[in-house]
Amino acid sequence: MNPRGVAIQGALAFVALVFAYTTWQRAPELQAGEVFVLEGTKNDLEKVRFEDTEGKSWAELEKARSDDGTYVTLRLSGYDNSGVGLPAGHPGIPLKMAERLVRANEAGTRLYEKFAPLRAHRALGVLDAAMLKDLGLDKTKKFIEITSRGVKRRFAVVPAPPGGSDPYVQDLADKKVYIIPRAILSELQSASTNLPERRLHAFRAEEIDRIILEAGGKKRELVGSRIEDFAGIRVAPAETPDKPDAMLKNWHDRVLSLFPNDVLGKDEVPAAGPPVVGLRLEYFSRGRKLGFVDIARAATATVSTTTAPKTDVYARSEFTLGWFRLAPETNALLTEGEGLVAKK
Repeated sequence: MNPRGVAIQGALAFVALVFAYTTWQRAPELQAGEVFVLEGTKNDLEKVRFEDTEGKSWAELEKARSDDGTYVTLRLSGYDNSGVGLPAGHPGIPLKMAERLVRANEAGTRLYEKFAPLRAHRALGVLDAAMLKDLGLDKTKKFIEITSRGVKRRFAVVPAPPGGSDPYVQDLADKKVYIIPRAILSELQSASTNLPERRLHAFRAEEIDRIILEAGGKKRELVGSRIEDFAGIRVAPAETPDKPDAMLKNWHDRVLSLFPNDVLGKDEVPAAGPPVVGLRLEYFSRGRKLGFVDIARAATATVSTTTAPKTDVYARSEFTLGWFRLAPETNALLTEGEGLVAKK
């Protein structure tokens, strides 16, 4: 290709890139009947805060950055129920919890993006005092605060009135009222239970081709191979990579399936003290490190060589902001993993 042709191709590529960028930046168009409550793009949006002043609780969705790109965090208000009497035999739910910062899951990310821009089914304009009272907007204890480009906009919000399905919000700056999708309020109200990320990894199991186990100062290497047409991988000792081991696979499948009873916040330390790591797994794909998972016991745990201790177990990974508290039964899985390394 001659220099003129190269220049033309370069110019066309640049125009296409600019078009793609501006299209991505531009706010989505409205659907029939919709109106904007607050315009803006994903890049403009910084934080969404929901407050329930009656319940003395709040939740914040906020954009964050890491080496792998941007993601959404969820900050939750703490609580103190230590003065509330509980019946005998009540499960071990913490009575006091400090403020927590966790990673938001996919539902939390989708909810966050609903505010860039925030759409409404209808705009009702400025309502008189009687109508505001009928809707409950005159004395609501619930509020949504949106920060975009450094500017905060605050909205009073109430659930749908009897016979309705969607909540109402009032812009406290211009007093205009809107009807917004029901899911926005319901998801904000259930943020503490439905929006924390509970996955240990973002990568797929099928990407793993090498695993390093470390426990008690010793290491053991395993290899993974994809199972055609099925999810998951075969697992074999590195010294015999062509001989998959069903026992190793079953044990590792359980590790990949770990699910938390509780998601602790960033830098949060359990009451017993920092967990003591008993086992670490490091994952690789074609020489590139995918991530890791640490499995640890509570600081007060005593390790038995015959039975797994009945105590809390924790896990953290490259994807979590803090520790996950696991079921006490996970001790057996941890003890088994330590044994796999020790007997190598």
